[in-house]
Amino acid sequence: MRQVHGWLGLLLVLSGCRHPAAAWKGVVEWPDERSARPVESPMPAGAAQAAVGAVREFVRTNPRRLFSGCEHPEDGLNVSLFTGPTPGLYYVLLDPDFERRAGPRRRILDGWFFYAVTPQGDVVAESPGPPDERTPAEPPQAPPPVPQAPVNDAGPDGEQGGVGGTTTE
Repeated sequence: MRQVHGWLGLLLVLSGCRHPAAAWKGVVEWPDERSARPVESPMPAGAAQAAVGAVREFVRTNPRRLFSGCEHPEDGLNVSLFTGPTPGLYYVLLDPDFERRAGPRRRILDGWFFYAVTPQGDVVAESPGPPDERTPAEPPQAPPPVPQAPVNDAGPDGEQGGVGGTTTE
């Protein structure tokens, strides 16, 4: 019996040390106003896991002093969940709102944070920013060409352009 327990213990230890498989393989296509669909209540458990994963990523990647005055770092965040054009991902919008917490009222953060997250809570990507901050959707158009004046234009007297005088043939 001891030998069986020993093998089971070894198996558990070894299985916990292997590298986890990659959670997501593919390209993230970010939603726009037309393709983003809010996740409504009651929501799937995967959506809740995605929100938790995004909040953990935000807390992990920001300095601890940002959350001073909050009993828990999560207290200063508003969360919105969306589905979008990439199947199998949730899009989590985090909006820092420290106004309702103790501590410094004005904490400088640049707007909101948008994450693509799997239903298991693995953050796949952070949005590069709103569309106007990314590369333009269509390249800027060149200005229209300026029309050139004709070379041989008859003057008001019906004469060909030139400086007066007579022409001889």
